[in-house]
Amino acid sequence: MKFIKVNTASRKYKILFGENIIGNILSYLKKEFYNSNKKILVSNEKVYAIYGKKIDDIFSGERGFSRIILKDGEKNKNIDVLKSIYSGLISLNAHRNDILISFGGGVIGDTAGFAAATFNRGMNFVQCPTTIIAQTDSSIGGKVAINFENIKNVIGCFYQPHLIIIDTFFLRTLDEKEIINGMGEVVKYGLVFDYQIIEDLLMLSGKCRTDEERLFEIIKNEGFNNIIYKCAKIKSEIVEKDEFDLKERQLLNFGHTIGHALEKASGFEILNHGQAVALGMLCAVEISINLGLLDNDFKNELIKLYEILKLPVYIRNIDQEKIFESLKFDKKFYSNINKYILLENMNKPVILTGIDEKIIKKSIINYLK
Repeated sequence: MKFIKVNTASRKYKILFGENIIGNILSYLKKEFYNSNKKILVSNEKVYAIYGKKIDDIFSGERGFSRIILKDGEKNKNIDVLKSIYSGLISLNAHRNDILISFGGGVIGDTAGFAAATFNRGMNFVQCPTTIIAQTDSSIGGKVAINFENIKNVIGCFYQPHLIIIDTFFLRTLDEKEIINGMGEVVKYGLVFDYQIIEDLLMLSGKCRTDEERLFEIIKNEGFNNIIYKCAKIKSEIVEKDEFDLKERQLLNFGHTIGHALEKASGFEILNHGQAVALGMLCAVEISINLGLLDNDFKNELIKLYEILKLPVYIRNIDQEKIFESLKFDKKFYSNINKYILLENMNKPVILTGIDEKIIKKSIINYLK
């Protein structure tokens, strides 16, 4: 087992990393939270249908263990679901020194994390991410939030977890759609921070026997565990430098400005987060080209990578006017001044503001199908 130490202004905590380490979760919890009585696990129906028996066996006989099971999907990351978590915690008579454990992907982590941050003004919070996107990105750094009136993450706060347990075993049961979802974020780390991640993905892809099973073969390779670890390490180092998203951490939003707009414009139905971010990155590269920062060769190579990883290369069945309207709600904008993370070259991100809207719209329209 490896571990990463995260040292932020608001909290110091560990990320435990390995395969099949979930069986030791009780010993981890007792070591970190010796004064806690209740352990409340929050998950969703999809994840618990797969791993519920394993979790129940681990906590069998453990006094004070309870579970709150939610419905799956981004559309359930809302205030009504948040209220149901609060009601569950109240019925369990939970206190600040008890432990709320998020067990699932980014939606569960965000929603349960916001509940932990606000219930009794903050209770012990453990992230146990089960998807690529959660293990590489969303579980790390303390951003917790819910969606409101179809606006993504508009209600939220910063609340660092007290412990993160990343068990790569959970990736083995992901379906192809969820693997693609995670690959969008992994590619982001390769483009913005470390090109070796992309080279490693291409190397693993080259070892695959069939195109049909390519993504499943990639994530089952030990080398993919190293990619997950590398992404988690990059994220934790950036969070240490810029916990509250004022400088370096904004680079993690590459592709997210347009990506979030695509999610909102589609009503969170057509695209998952990773697919939306992948398309948002393509549009950001197109903006970079239109501003003279990149050339078309860069874009063409990126599209080849997308095809290998089965990431989308066109925006389909989403009204362009809804996309443009949704861009207004981006939290990174200052008043009415837009802000985009672009690329000058591989691993050379740049933050630009006040970009001509005509360029932005032209870049998005280029990928509409």
